[in-house]
Amino acid sequence: MDAKEQQKLIQELEGSDRDLGKKLTILVSSISILLAVFHLYVAGFGLPGIGSKTFLIIHLTLAIVLVFLIFPIKKGTSQKTIPIYDFILAAISLLLGIYLIQRQDAPEIMSARPTDLDLIMGALFIVIVIEATRRVVGLPLVIIALIGIGYFFAGEFLPGQFYHNRGDFSRFVYEITYRSNGIFGTPIYASAQFVFIFILFGAILESTGAGKMFIDLAIRGFGKYKGGPAKASVVASGMMGSISGSSTANAVTTGTFTIPLMKKVGFPPHVAGGVEVAASSSGQFLPPVMGAAAFIMVEFTGIPYFEIIKSALIPALLAYVGILFMVHFEANKHNISGIDRSEMTSARKLLLSQGYLIVPILILLYFLVVERASVNASAFYSIIAMIIIAFFAYRFKESMGRTIIFAAILLALTFSMQYLIVFVNQGLSIFDNALGLGLFNAETIRWRSPIFTMVLGGIVVALLFAIFQKMTKRDVTPQKYGFKQLLEGFDKASRNALSIVVACATAGILIGVITTSGLSTKFTRIVINFSDTIESMLPNFMITDNTQLYIALILTVFACLLLGMGLPTTATYVVLAAVIAPVLTNLGLPVIVAHLFVLYYGVLADDTPPINLPAYATAGIAKAGPIRTGVQGFKYDSAALLLPFMFAINPTILLITDASAMEMIWAIMTAAVGMAMFASFIQNFMFVKYNIAERIIAVITALLFIQSDLITDSIGFGLFILLVLYQLYKKKKRGPAAA
Repeated sequence: MDAKEQQKLIQELEGSDRDLGKKLTILVSSISILLAVFHLYVAGFGLPGIGSKTFLIIHLTLAIVLVFLIFPIKKGTSQKTIPIYDFILAAISLLLGIYLIQRQDAPEIMSARPTDLDLIMGALFIVIVIEATRRVVGLPLVIIALIGIGYFFAGEFLPGQFYHNRGDFSRFVYEITYRSNGIFGTPIYASAQFVFIFILFGAILESTGAGKMFIDLAIRGFGKYKGGPAKASVVASGMMGSISGSSTANAVTTGTFTIPLMKKVGFPPHVAGGVEVAASSSGQFLPPVMGAAAFIMVEFTGIPYFEIIKSALIPALLAYVGILFMVHFEANKHNISGIDRSEMTSARKLLLSQGYLIVPILILLYFLVVERASVNASAFYSIIAMIIIAFFAYRFKESMGRTIIFAAILLALTFSMQYLIVFVNQGLSIFDNALGLGLFNAETIRWRSPIFTMVLGGIVVALLFAIFQKMTKRDVTPQKYGFKQLLEGFDKASRNALSIVVACATAGILIGVITTSGLSTKFTRIVINFSDTIESMLPNFMITDNTQLYIALILTVFACLLLGMGLPTTATYVVLAAVIAPVLTNLGLPVIVAHLFVLYYGVLADDTPPINLPAYATAGIAKAGPIRTGVQGFKYDSAALLLPFMFAINPTILLITDASAMEMIWAIMTAAVGMAMFASFIQNFMFVKYNIAERIIAVITALLFIQSDLITDSIGFGLFILLVLYQLYKKKKRGPAAA
């Protein structure tokens, strides 16, 4: 399956099966590329003479236009063209965006007295956003939003704490459309300001061939072990998932290569698909991108981005350790071997041919972690370096002399831009004054000096790789990368971002309803009262100081799994962060713990059947049933089901406490052992099959490691050692056949 077929499959899964002709494809791709280039420019140079609200409107409007041009009114239509009504909807969306830009600073809007036309246009825009969301994301989020809107208008008829009397139409439209706590609130701000640029980073990285390199490296490292292709799938999907921002795209990209290998060594089709589902979905919890939720978390919590990814790192790695345990036990249970070394690509050859693609990721981490640069700047510099490295690596190999001349010209031009930019801005300003556009000024384009460093560094890296290849006489050729591949990356980024953009807009409607109706201040009391009711029904020996918190956490798990079915991870997190996370913080959890808790179970919900897009993607590749594949995906992800409870009770593994290094190591080790035991409980197998007593001991051991104090840990380790020794004894007694 090539890149075009992968992108087509992703679009079909997300609701688009339009197979457009050449002219319409060029039209749609042009808008898509324009949206990506616009975001790259803003990330690097700031807003081009426009305000931040205008930026958000352009971001959402162009995304909605693309939705109506790409996604049909319903799935399965197999359209060969774009119907006239979708052109009309796209045009209406564009006109509404222009209207909102023109009216954002109007006296009537600023004084909260919108005109009748403002209300009509605002209401129409809300309808357009909801319809775009229905086409891309599906009905679940739309239904949740409509329930929220219904609650807003029916509040005066509701009993008890759900009562409110704020259900006025003009107030609703004004708050949702024209204020910053509705459609253009926190979620869409994070989507425009941070999320899109990282999706662009992942799309361009994939267009350079990095995805295949990650897969081949993972297969080389893990393929020879028991169940090797499945373990390689987990590692490769983790590497891709940490930067892709989309579990479905991740599942298709890596699953195309890993699922056939898993089936080849003996994994049943639905199991092979399930492994890929779990590994791809869990990438949404792995820094640096975390399925785009990390950036929205910055806006919700006010915690710096670096602190968020630092706290998320250990639990994310532990989650992947849990999946690896599940795979290992599965391979042992069915005696599934690895693949022969002769079938793997040499790691040295891989690194020589494409190892330069790791450099942009290192640059990204350097700016984020060492320089503590802004998210936008870090992604922008990394993208520039990546494009330069990928472009020159191939050309240095093809023609060293001619490429050196071209590189020298590019360096001279880049270096001189810091001096020429003044004249460029003056020219734009004169042009603007002559036409009265009001778009450009003397500081429209702001040049950044690190751009020259990135261009120089990229050329040097590509040159060194080419020289090293010649010196070692390795017959390897880097993947071709040029203007065509770059445009494909831009196009793919915008298409991949559509589901997140419209989901964030609709989630903003829900947040606006919750805020405007006053439900946000009441919900904590509702949950606490419900927890108190449940607590009063428990026997005394089960009641502790944390019982109310435990009940609230369990309720949160069910809310996450229920809301997350059929929703993108980002949308799930936005809803839960607005509604549930404040409850957990009011019950005593630190803010970062509460938000990571709801995010983790929101990620797990991405694996929850029956609505599970990654499972439909991998099932198609594996030739298996999607529901059965989804169940397997949930099973493999459930190895770390208890992990959020571990860091909620003991936040040491989030690196936010003053614990010593030994205490952190101990907390990480107990969490890993607890997940291994829970994985063995689910698989009913460690070295040999469990009997009933062993399986009960395994789950008790896993539960003991949640509390994380000396007594429970000591008992847990005691049971763990006894169980391992007894399993080894049973294996030895049964002989080689048991292995």
